[in-house]
Amino acid sequence: MLLTNVQLVAYDRNYYRDEYDKYDIPEHIGMSMNNLMESTEKLILYLENKRDDLNFKAQFNHGEEEFFSHRDKLHMIDVKGLFVKGRIFRDISLVYIAAYILFLIRKGRNKNQLRKLARHGIAIFAAGIVPVIVLIVLMKIDFYRYFTIFHEIFFSNDLWLLNPATDRLINIFPQDFFTDMAFSISYLYIAEMVVILVCSLMVLKFARSH
Repeated sequence: MLLTNVQLVAYDRNYYRDEYDKYDIPEHIGMSMNNLMESTEKLILYLENKRDDLNFKAQFNHGEEEFFSHRDKLHMIDVKGLFVKGRIFRDISLVYIAAYILFLIRKGRNKNQLRKLARHGIAIFAAGIVPVIVLIVLMKIDFYRYFTIFHEIFFSNDLWLLNPATDRLINIFPQDFFTDMAFSISYLYIAEMVVILVCSLMVLKFARSH
């Protein structure tokens, strides 16, 4: 669920447009919103593994030039790798969940099975919600610190340390952009976990009353 939410937000074109407008990114980098969105579309296609590279030029107020720096492109190779691995892990998890549900159905839909399914749902809520709430608290305390720790864990190089004077990636995606994205993903995940908890409690109540 969490990985799916990451993709839902990261691939949401409207989300990027809203964030660009919120932080005046087009004006900051000297290009129109439409041209910025055209470049962002190519970036998203790259992350979706529907584009092979980020070698393209864009139209700026001062003229046409390469959109991403060499360091930007090298870093995005690593980012794309994480997205691809995340999708694979998510898909494997989905197959496991589907197989488990089919297993429960084949065993019968008696009260004991319903109770078991409901308790699993409650356990999933408890195990899944606590780490995310802790993470939200930590991010509210010092987002930059934990954002840095995230990069140190998931990246084996320092290509994520970009220079605003030469690398456009850090200019179109400032820290506030990632702060908003992290909280959007977290809140969406929490909402989904609450739905799981409510459904589990309803199933448990139904099993006890029949």
